[in-house]
Amino acid sequence: MSSCIITDLRPIDLSLAETKPTLIAVSPTVSIQTALSKMQHNKITSLPVFSHNNTEIVSIVNLFDILLYLVGDSTATIEKEKLKLDDPVENVLGLDTDRESYRIQKVDRKDKLIETLRAFSNGKHRALVVEFDNESKKPWILSQTDIIRHIVNHPDSVAGLLDLDGCVQDLSLIQKQNVVTATDSETAIQVYRMMAEKNLSGVPVTDGNGEFEGDLCVEDLPSANLEHIDQLTLTCKEYIKYTSDYLTPSTATPDATLKEIFAIMMREDTHRVWILDSKKSKHVIGVVTMSDIMGLLCVNHKPSLF
Repeated sequence: MSSCIITDLRPIDLSLAETKPTLIAVSPTVSIQTALSKMQHNKITSLPVFSHNNTEIVSIVNLFDILLYLVGDSTATIEKEKLKLDDPVENVLGLDTDRESYRIQKVDRKDKLIETLRAFSNGKHRALVVEFDNESKKPWILSQTDIIRHIVNHPDSVAGLLDLDGCVQDLSLIQKQNVVTATDSETAIQVYRMMAEKNLSGVPVTDGNGEFEGDLCVEDLPSANLEHIDQLTLTCKEYIKYTSDYLTPSTATPDATLKEIFAIMMREDTHRVWILDSKKSKHVIGVVTMSDIMGLLCVNHKPSLF
């Protein structure tokens, strides 16, 4: 029996290929509008992009990249009519298409997951699973969420790597953190621009007393149809009120176990759980992200001899 420890497993062992939707990707020359329509129609937030000369997928853009390209450099009001929707989607990647965040992580379906987990721990959220020796096989996307779901369904896959009953405060996850927060009086677009500058995918929003009010996350951006893009000029307080009808920010206290954190991530479909000092005072003292979890898996991974 081969090891069932997650770092030794291969994408093929996760039995996901059959359940994954057909990969949707676009040519670098399609318009931003076309890319957005594809994302809207397929209810996806990121889109792989082919290379210029063939059908190999080389990069990936997400809704956040597109949005910042459309509204990022203007401090003026956000008017839908003036957005550069006819520009080719490759412009969003900037001239620097080698930028790490846009390169897509590729993994062969028979490679051990440890390298992918390392990429995930460094902030990549998705990997393209391919068969290098059989190009005709359809590639599919493996996500951080897939890994967490596997751990939830197969707790034995992290035996010796993670203590699922361990508390957040004992895992040295939040001790070293200096959490960047936003105030509820800043506008949503100001905060999104700040997130892009600091390379953050989520920030907590606090009120005048420093109490947690909600969060702004890349995954919760206005949908790809852009009909709500003008809401980005609202203050965070208003913006959160507007979006929180369907979003419950995910929070826990330092005594929460990893198992509980994973349950929140799956239930709320989120990449992060904000850690508050207590249910009463609601001061944000840290965050546990899926990338942090991937980091723990890699740190505790003992390289095998074979």
